[in-house]
Amino acid sequence: MIRENKKIEGKYQHYVPRFYFRLFSKDKKRICIFYLPQEKFIPKAKIYNQCAEDYFYSENPIIEKIFSEIEDLASIKLRRIIENKSLDCLTDMGREHLKSHILFQYGRTKFMYDKENEMANYVLDLLKPKIYADAKKAGKYIQWKNIRDTKIVLNSSHSLWVSMLSGILLHDLEVVLLENKSKVDFIFSDNPVVFFNSYFNNIHPHGTTGMASTGLQIFYPINSKFMILLFDSKFYQLSNNNLIKIAKAKDIMRLNGLQILNCDKNLYFEEPNMKDKIIELYKRLKEKKPKIKSEHEVMGSRVAEDGTYRELLRTSSPKIRYNLHKLSFLKHKKTNITYGIRNKWLMDVNTKIVTAVLDGKIKSMNDLSNFLKEFES
Repeated sequence: MIRENKKIEGKYQHYVPRFYFRLFSKDKKRICIFYLPQEKFIPKAKIYNQCAEDYFYSENPIIEKIFSEIEDLASIKLRRIIENKSLDCLTDMGREHLKSHILFQYGRTKFMYDKENEMANYVLDLLKPKIYADAKKAGKYIQWKNIRDTKIVLNSSHSLWVSMLSGILLHDLEVVLLENKSKVDFIFSDNPVVFFNSYFNNIHPHGTTGMASTGLQIFYPINSKFMILLFDSKFYQLSNNNLIKIAKAKDIMRLNGLQILNCDKNLYFEEPNMKDKIIELYKRLKEKKPKIKSEHEVMGSRVAEDGTYRELLRTSSPKIRYNLHKLSFLKHKKTNITYGIRNKWLMDVNTKIVTAVLDGKIKSMNDLSNFLKEFES
């Protein structure tokens, strides 16, 4: 967990940026940690050593440079929000950029990288018997154990690019700032952007936190006293449409619980006196924390017209049983809308973006911006 400093520029790459850690640190150099695997408290850990690995994204230094430039823009926005204690300092376009940053952070963590690998290897395991049978049929010599032991190792930037291309899907979500007025601080984890769905979580049998899901909520703490909330306004009624001041410590602890449930290994916080509260909350939620990062199920199968056997696979995040609907400032609306795709038009736009990328028509963020302008016109 503690690493020596690396001197090669761009080699030691952070999947949660250092500027974000500094928002939760008084001296901007150190932070408190609760390390879940050993249930160990570390009061003064170096920020530099957190959430980073050698060449996590790429050995190409240009990639790290681009990410640093994106982080600089995000840092300016988040600091401005904190200083103004309001989202009013952002233009409409600024709010869209904020959503893009949140999605960028969501897709860049080690947690998401491991989740993508889990999903890819589940599909590979389903295909291995057919791969082996086809090889034997073709007269190729291959041992089953070689196929059985084969694993896919994805590029760690895969989930990140998926998130970046999917930013349009959050366009219809409302955004509000939560101000913590209690004596309990917000905390964050090595997987700080949390997708949840308190409306459908307990009534829908499968995962409900897809980017296009009806009832989606996204929680992102930006320091010990402020959190950004994105939400589907068709399902939730908040006490204010811009800034919500939260005085109840129970609400803050319930929001902190989301960080624990979605954490990979480390919880981070500003003040050492939060230690006992975090340990107590972790012990209460420990059994609710998923043991896996993704769930898979074969929903059906058929023989296609060309004679090939096909299966329909469902994959989603594990269901987390958590009573977030008890937040005092957030109420569920009464509606007859069922669970499904939140905005089919945005889904259509997203599909066109992905197609354009695969066709080589979008090769940069500039290309993406120009594509969206042409599409809107």
